[in-house]
Amino acid sequence: MTSSFVAGANLPWVSYGTDFGTNAWWPQGGLAHRSDLDRVREALAQLAAAGGRLVRWFVFCDGRAGIRFDGDNAPLGLDDRVFPDFERALALVEEAGLEAIFVLLDYTWCRKKTTFNGVQMRGRQEVLRRRHLRERLFEHVFAPLFERFGREPAIRAWDLINEPEWVTFTYGSWRPLRSVGRWELREYLASAARLVHELTSQQVTVGSAAGHWLDLVRDCGLDFYQVHWYDRLDRQCPIDRPVAELGVDRPVWLGEFPTRNSARRTYDLLTLARRRGYAGALYWSLLAPDGSSDNIAASPELMAWHRDSLEPPGEVRG
Repeated sequence: MTSSFVAGANLPWVSYGTDFGTNAWWPQGGLAHRSDLDRVREALAQLAAAGGRLVRWFVFCDGRAGIRFDGDNAPLGLDDRVFPDFERALALVEEAGLEAIFVLLDYTWCRKKTTFNGVQMRGRQEVLRRRHLRERLFEHVFAPLFERFGREPAIRAWDLINEPEWVTFTYGSWRPLRSVGRWELREYLASAARLVHELTSQQVTVGSAAGHWLDLVRDCGLDFYQVHWYDRLDRQCPIDRPVAELGVDRPVWLGEFPTRNSARRTYDLLTLARRRGYAGALYWSLLAPDGSSDNIAASPELMAWHRDSLEPPGEVRG
């Protein structure tokens, strides 16, 4: 198998937004205080046994847990359970013999504000839009995390935000009050990427929603680009398109692709990604209960692809 090509999967979470830090659902903290992690161990071990080498795991998601804010939405710092939860996540990854990409924020960070038991979910777009709030996020949240875990060999990269296009004005959003401007998003990315490089030995990336939107993240100091592909977006950026035609100056990964409700099989998408010049491919997903996830079907496909890729690749099946 081509040694530089990395196959793996998105976890992407045990429960959305509550894996790291104290929260309304798990008041004692996230992963470190949970007793239902056997399914996570099994999923990660299954991924490794099938030939997967890397897992992508979401951290703060929509801001519902792990970060303390004041009344003006300014980040005050991490709560005291984030580090123990992160250590548990790393232990699970290392136990399976995998590496991880940790996704700091999800695009839902900027969606319409909602509350549950007094806890704010979403509605944090001002943190990305305003420079002084971004600086607070960097200083009080990201920097402590990077300083603590920035030399961990099991962490391959930090993903600054998942699919920011959906909340970037004139890209995936046309609601200015619920969006981030292009220059604001790029300033966040460039500044956060510099912080990763200053405080860690790891790489930095962004999970772009589709390949035709790479201009949003180009020249922001990323170490590799990452595009996501689902059948509904194939017209805008076909999966058959070679990476060389994307006009980028860094390696490109296929950071998400469906394992359910797709016209393409996992085996074929992995073969195609490798052939078209991607540096890696991560399927969706191990544990997410959604219409694009089928780990039961994907795992044997990954195992077959890994076995067949030990020899020079043949024709795409199907």
